[in-house]
Amino acid sequence: MTMRGLAVVTGLAFVAMGLAGCNGSASSEVQTPVAAQATQTAETPRPVEAPAPPAPPVVVAPAPVAKLVLRIDCGASEPYMDKQGNRWAADQELADGVAWGADNGMTVDREGVGITGTDIPRIYETERYSMGSYKFTVPNGRYTVRLHFAETYEGITAAGERVFSVSLQGQTVLKDIDPFKEVGALKPLVKEYKGISVENGQVVIGFTPNIENPQICGIEVQGE
Repeated sequence: MTMRGLAVVTGLAFVAMGLAGCNGSASSEVQTPVAAQATQTAETPRPVEAPAPPAPPVVVAPAPVAKLVLRIDCGASEPYMDKQGNRWAADQELADGVAWGADNGMTVDREGVGITGTDIPRIYETERYSMGSYKFTVPNGRYTVRLHFAETYEGITAAGERVFSVSLQGQTVLKDIDPFKEVGALKPLVKEYKGISVENGQVVIGFTPNIENPQICGIEVQGE
């Protein structure tokens, strides 16, 4: 072999060694596993938020049922509004198609007679007298009944000159009542009865004469 040939062979040998060295260095690097790389680069998962609970339903309480209230200005020909804003109906007799009324009797109005001891004097200036009863058609249930009396007749000047009895639902609640004896003339006398039971759709107030005629100035019937 000539010297030129030897030089060529030697050069090729050095090139081969250089390539081998390069391949060796590349193979000696630590390769990160694919799974590890994925773990490092993946975002940290966010906690899953629970959905907000639904709003509770709005419960609307039913409106209270209005209780029946009847106020009668016995003997009056016109309704009356008192200082508390209560309306008192004018008097009437029982007839077809009416819900309440008096069974017979007569009426009188002594306006300006001089009632004292009340803030509703107008109720006691009028009266119905000599009636047999008052009847009210109402729903079954329990009621409070108030009876208003006053002695305004100039012919009654002493106790014992007007005496009568009153019943509710057929039961006597006032035996031989004498308004003049109890409070004197021109003063209100109020009798109240609670828990009056109605099972047949009627409140019945009966009057029985003893001395002179029964009389009444006002009636209230109120559901309990």
